[in-house]
Amino acid sequence: MSLCLASAGVVKSLSVAAFMLAWTHSIEKIEWQEDWRVTPQGLEIVEARVKGSGAGMEPPPEALLKDGWFHWKPHLPVLPEVVLGNSGLAGEWRFCNDGKCQELSAILGRPVGTSVTTMSVCKRDDLEQEDPRLHKGDRAALSVMASKSVPANNVLALLVRARNSRSTGNFDDAWRDADDALRLDPRNVEAFTVRGDALVGLRRYDRAIDDYDAAIRLNPHDARLFSLRALAFASMREARLAIRDYTEAIRLDPRRVQSFVDRAAIYKKVRRYDLALDDQSAAILLDPASADLFDDRGETYARNNAYDRAIDDYNEAIRLKPSAKFYLNRGAAYQLTDNMDAALADYNKAIELDGKLALAYNNRGTVLRAKGNRPRALADFTTAARLDPDLDIAVAHRKDLAREIERLGAHLPLKGKGAAK
Repeated sequence: MSLCLASAGVVKSLSVAAFMLAWTHSIEKIEWQEDWRVTPQGLEIVEARVKGSGAGMEPPPEALLKDGWFHWKPHLPVLPEVVLGNSGLAGEWRFCNDGKCQELSAILGRPVGTSVTTMSVCKRDDLEQEDPRLHKGDRAALSVMASKSVPANNVLALLVRARNSRSTGNFDDAWRDADDALRLDPRNVEAFTVRGDALVGLRRYDRAIDDYDAAIRLNPHDARLFSLRALAFASMREARLAIRDYTEAIRLDPRRVQSFVDRAAIYKKVRRYDLALDDQSAAILLDPASADLFDDRGETYARNNAYDRAIDDYNEAIRLKPSAKFYLNRGAAYQLTDNMDAALADYNKAIELDGKLALAYNNRGTVLRAKGNRPRALADFTTAARLDPDLDIAVAHRKDLAREIERLGAHLPLKGKGAAK
């Protein structure tokens, strides 16, 4: 058997029956290892290990501790492909075989950076069509560039090029290459998936769902496929069907944070904030080091007028990652509880971190106006409207305050008398 690694238009084939993947968490600096087996049906995970534990690296309850490592067998089906992400903050994925480890960049012959790498079992016909040396048993690494010169009968190369086109927004070309791949291999799950993704990019959601249906029939145990179909249903505003598919994705892979996040977003659209909060809390339990997850839940609490809880979540988001957006959101929560001083401080901080955040200027303008500082408020509304001419609320505030200032005229208080500093 051969394993194919594909990343940013490059494909490498390795003659291996088993291998180990290793990576180091960017924050916790904890080592994670996985043992995999290459089978005719796909890639099978044999065991996972983590050295100790930390935020986002917690072993499951059934894990056994041995020599400082937690060991367990993940509950995953045999997979047609495995996608390896890379944040760019930690070290690369390391591929190990026969006691030797290499980073993916070294194997692929080019820097991987933040590009996604896809692992799958190579199809024999694809490899032999691409390099005749393989007829002689030469299983050296094979490299196929995703370019216009891809052979028309090479399914793997067509899919690599289709993925690359999809990632750059060239959905028409992605669709054509995936369609050609399906003509050559009508039961190729990845070809149905990539063609479905291209159709979503083209906003042809009904046809995308047909492709995801076909992929799911061929591999009904892949949580990713249900999540992709759920997204297509959500784009068609079919909330009930989207929730059904996200629920199945969570059943198949209960540790995938994004499925909880996406289902929560649908629940919010149908005003089931209670269920959205449940999903957001589940996501936080799986990834308690994510500032964005706390910010998202804070926004949901704020929609339910639970401002104290919202502020608690924004506090945690800011502790994890001081971001202009988080200060802006916390400032809005403070403002809604009439804590104008705290709101003003947060809007100031948001603007300090991001001087182009139009909504922060608008919101600060409303606080300054409430505190009696009309000139500064007018300046903030003007800046907000200049930064974002489509921010209608800032335009309306500026016009209303300008009329008020004109009406008051000489009756405006002098600077420093009754005006907020």
